[in-house]
Amino acid sequence: VLESEGVTFLSSVTVSRVDTIRAAVDDDDSLPLLSIEINSKDGETKQTLECECLLVAAGRRPNVDNIGLENANVQYDSNRGVVINDLARTTNPDIYAVGDCVSGVPRLTHMSGEMAKVVVQNALFGDEWKISSLVVPACMYTEPEYASVGVLDVSDGNADVDVYQTGLEGNDRAILEGETIGFVKIYCEKGTGTIVGASIVASRAGEMINEISLAMKHGIGLDGIGRNIHCYPTTGEAIMGCGLQFINSKWKRLD
Repeated sequence: VLESEGVTFLSSVTVSRVDTIRAAVDDDDSLPLLSIEINSKDGETKQTLECECLLVAAGRRPNVDNIGLENANVQYDSNRGVVINDLARTTNPDIYAVGDCVSGVPRLTHMSGEMAKVVVQNALFGDEWKISSLVVPACMYTEPEYASVGVLDVSDGNADVDVYQTGLEGNDRAILEGETIGFVKIYCEKGTGTIVGASIVASRAGEMINEISLAMKHGIGLDGIGRNIHCYPTTGEAIMGCGLQFINSKWKRLD
């Protein structure tokens, strides 16, 4: 989608230098002009680009150093966060941890909220709700949105996964609203309808992915989604379309 809008992607490169060619002027809201020097990872290719804005996505680290966790016998890693077990309990059995400060969990707002439910259930009501049982979707609120859940790395032709894909160019709701750029991909265990992941690009991808997350959590196969009636016209019919593809793939062929 971005490439069709003129965006160029440069992979396997590093930024070696950034210079300001022209500073911004506050009184006329002008942007600066920057020079960026990038190198290929093998060091053989060097390129200089000019731009007005530079987005630095350096990531983030949990703020767990020098707050006394050692005194509370709570184990942590400075880069990854507080260590917990599958019940969200720390190495101090009287302390639980949730959210972005925790090691090894997706740093998403809805994940933090779900972990809080786990802790209330386990700490106050003696349950054993496990973090590993959670099926966690994610969404980037771009235009169109991009949502995903579960297994996504099938770029190398994963032999253990079947891919079912439906585009939005034939979806009547997408056509009516002029938002036909996008697709639904659902990944299943090879030869079965067991869903292991999905990715969606659509204007409502963040809402659509929840149907697939629910199916994964409760063991509903792709054939079940295909046989579930979806309202017409809705973008969600594209998910049903993947289910119908799976069902049709099992039809006996007439020679």
